[in-house]
Amino acid sequence: MHPHLPPVFDTIHRTSAYACGHHPVWPYAPLPPGPEWTHVTCRCGWAEIAESHSDARVLARQHRRYAAEHPTYLPGTSLRIGGRTHQADATGTHVSTTGTRHGWALADGIGDYPLAAHAAGSAAATAAYVAADRGAVAGLLAAAGTLAAVNGGDTVMVVAAPRPPEYGAGWDIAWIGDCRAYEYDPDTDVLTQLTVDHTEGQRLRESLAEHYRDRPQDLEELAGWRDNVVTSSVATADHDSLGHITTTGPRRRLLLTSDGVHKPVPHTSLTRACRTFSDPPACANRLTLAARYYGGTDNAAALVIDPVPAPVAAELVP
Repeated sequence: MHPHLPPVFDTIHRTSAYACGHHPVWPYAPLPPGPEWTHVTCRCGWAEIAESHSDARVLARQHRRYAAEHPTYLPGTSLRIGGRTHQADATGTHVSTTGTRHGWALADGIGDYPLAAHAAGSAAATAAYVAADRGAVAGLLAAAGTLAAVNGGDTVMVVAAPRPPEYGAGWDIAWIGDCRAYEYDPDTDVLTQLTVDHTEGQRLRESLAEHYRDRPQDLEELAGWRDNVVTSSVATADHDSLGHITTTGPRRRLLLTSDGVHKPVPHTSLTRACRTFSDPPACANRLTLAARYYGGTDNAAALVIDPVPAPVAAELVP
């Protein structure tokens, strides 16, 4: 758990229910007329839809009862449109009703038009749902299958899920393109980048590293011009083109970002935000604000995930 989090919450699994006209996972899909559709959400990221407010309360009670027995993750999301016409960044979160499965995804649509936004939203929702059950790689490949039905829309993305204890705990991360995942260690105040961008710029850095060994600044200037050209995307993703990494040991704060955040914002500022803001939504909001402060004009998205150990979660739910 992040060291700045208070030792006691009033409740970890705090739920809310309210009337809705769109699906909670895919907001572009209006619900059919008839029932009194109610959207119920939890602070941990769980969301469900019911045909009445009373049914929603039943679902919320069931979630609070069972989720307290399992590890909990507190997510925080922030999206800013920047200088674009369309918000083509999207995030996806899936938590099972019993709190046993979790998955997250952040996607950055390629282009500034409606199909890019549709592709990012579809990919993020699909990847988070599948990753929660079958892991990050399966989630990303499922998103690729989803985009096969989206004519002309494409996106890059990063997908995350917690690894089971029998496999060393830690995080399971898959990515394609230039969305990133970082892990923040509060004990050492170090923010570690877990992913490697799939861009022409990164390819130049790797292929010319030896030639420019004594001139790293020249190499960075040369490669920087090609960082906006991705070499892979979700629509064409397969096992060979995607990136995959796992961590072991205690899970620490996980940060997922689009290039609208990590390109303009210096690494030191990313680290400072993770150190300073204990609340995941506040941290995510600060990161997208920083993108604007440092002159970013692209869509900016940040997803911050804080793990809460199961015993603590169980103690805090009445």
